[in-house]
Amino acid sequence: MALWVMGFILLSLYVNLVPRLFDAGNVPLWFAYWTGFFLLAFLVSRFMLKLPGLKSFGMALHQGWLKNLGLGFMLAFTVYALKYLVFYQMGKFDVAGVRDVSFLLPMLGQALLAMFFSSILNDITIRGYWYTFFRRRQLLVWYVLTATLLYTLDDFWNEGIDPLNLVFSAVLGLAFAYTVLKTGSIWMSLGLHWGGNTMYRVMYGFDGQGVWVLEQVREAPLYDYMGLLVTALLLPAVYFLLKKKSPIAQEDFVRDGQVVA
Repeated sequence: MALWVMGFILLSLYVNLVPRLFDAGNVPLWFAYWTGFFLLAFLVSRFMLKLPGLKSFGMALHQGWLKNLGLGFMLAFTVYALKYLVFYQMGKFDVAGVRDVSFLLPMLGQALLAMFFSSILNDITIRGYWYTFFRRRQLLVWYVLTATLLYTLDDFWNEGIDPLNLVFSAVLGLAFAYTVLKTGSIWMSLGLHWGGNTMYRVMYGFDGQGVWVLEQVREAPLYDYMGLLVTALLLPAVYFLLKKKSPIAQEDFVRDGQVVA
């Protein structure tokens, strides 16, 4: 147990602290950071936990993994798009036009790439990592609760302690963890995470400039509550989508030279 906690702390500190050491616009360092994470995760799996490698953290390319990734992406992208449409109808902002293509294409490419890596690092560290732990000990009944709690607390790094944001993170974390429990891998969770984050960047970009030119942006608690309500649609959506699905058969794990289930 101590080794698993140590491994988790290493990965979590790497994910959350290393980006604070360099400028957000330094693209080569971002690629080095992402590459370094996968190397660290491999080392933690192979040498600290005596597991086969990255596939041990829910990354096995099982049959249907790409379909799960795509379904998750489209589902969350659509729900987030619905949320922003509701905001528009409620008068949260006015739309003055669409930005120039010369701005849009680089921004959208950056959004797809950056949001993919930010999502997969989080999914491996929290959901894939602890799914393996609980599955090996036949304690999956506790997995969804634990993964949701860890994801919610993880937002402290970026958002601080805000009650409404914690509830929002808990809703997302519950949807993400449920897909891992039902599919046995992180791919649908990654799709959900990636799709929602990408739609957020489509709307607001990286510096407040997304696809549409927004004017008269208004803030009010009602918008926050409505945003939470619409986002919560992910919960029944993934539940009914995966209600009859059984987890995929996992690869055997290796520990101390012995193959264990």
